Amino acid sequence: MDAAPPGQRPRLPLPGAAADVLESLPPELLNAILSRLPLRDAVRTSALARAWRRRWQSVPSLKFEWDERANPGAVTCVLQRYSYPVREFRHSAVREASFRDSDRWLRLLELKGVQILHLDFRRSHRGLVVHTLDSSIFSCRELTSLYLRGCDVPTTPPGFAGLPNLTSLRLSNVGFPEGARELQLLIATSPMLEALSLTLLRLPYSDDGNGHWVIQAPKLRFFHIADILYHGWMISDLPSLEEARIECPFDHDFVKHMAGLARARSLHLEIEVGDDNILEGLSCTFNDLKCLTLDTSLSLLSSVLSVFCLLRNAPKLENLYFEVNDISSEHDEVDIDFLNAQWTGDMLSKLICINVVGMICTLSEMNFIKFVLSKARRLEEFHVCIDEDCSKSNEAVVTELVKYRRASPRAKVFFERMSDG
Repeated sequence: MDAAPPGQRPRLPLPGAAADVLESLPPELLNAILSRLPLRDAVRTSALARAWRRRWQSVPSLKFEWDERANPGAVTCVLQRYSYPVREFRHSAVREASFRDSDRWLRLLELKGVQILHLDFRRSHRGLVVHTLDSSIFSCRELTSLYLRGCDVPTTPPGFAGLPNLTSLRLSNVGFPEGARELQLLIATSPMLEALSLTLLRLPYSDDGNGHWVIQAPKLRFFHIADILYHGWMISDLPSLEEARIECPFDHDFVKHMAGLARARSLHLEIEVGDDNILEGLSCTFNDLKCLTLDTSLSLLSSVLSVFCLLRNAPKLENLYFEVNDISSEHDEVDIDFLNAQWTGDMLSKLICINVVGMICTLSEMNFIKFVLSKARRLEEFHVCIDEDCSKSNEAVVTELVKYRRASPRAKVFFERMSDG
């Protein structure tokens, strides 16, 4: 019987009759069975019967999925023995003790033409050193999907030609010690990229203008950026964009780059609460935008002005969703006359459904609801969800809502209060 990979106990072979049944199965059926097993179980089938010895080593499309229980030596051993290209390799918890082993895995995966690679690095609470990936990551040219978390990306080698097949790139808590231009190059040299998610990136700050970097991806359909300080990132034209989520601080300069999002059909923006209308001067028109989600305040004049900058430039908007963020104790009184003054004839003309979640029922918030109900002629549903800490009773809020005039005879108002459960 073959020796089991490190960390695994050898299994005794099956009795003769059962072994004969297994050996009589056609190779195609054996492959089909093994390809559906978890990798750990597929490797263990070596002990079942003679026909199954080393069988897993030549089964196409085995999925290599590992967790924190995996012995790093066993991972290396299995990769070395597997004779086919590795289509998919995932490790959900690469601990510090396995950081060096992960470099060996990458070099083996490069040779085996890995297509889907997910690596999640986990430091201990006292761990100070962040693991830097082996440079062989840049030679994995068959990659179609890459997810990295908790590591640093090394400097791109001279003459780096990019990742020509990459369609999905997700980076979380990933550092680029040599600067954001390295990330810009990685994105720009992935011409097939369709999905890009960047969260909690660690980028060196530059105040001399050299920190500016541009997101260029002509085939990008989904774009997400979150929890990244605004260090000069800019968006080039994204002609294929369908959905975008921007959940990080940006300043007045960002309004110049909103044109890069103009093709989006679904847009989620976190509008930072402050004293300024950060979208003042917005000039691009979102002609394809059907769904808009805004994480902002409806009780501060600056935030409401930013909201109207978007609404004026979204003539085909059908679904509007507010995640009300009133972290500030200071509220402006945004009255109905001010809201009416922002009105233009085609604003909200296509709106069908609106959700406002997390209200505390300030006068400004209630005035906004009153304004929308009085203007949206095609509205069918208005969902109001108040915060559990709202001082008003459910009855008092509902009594006020039913009094508001509705421009659409089909408009129905739905009410609920948030709860811990």
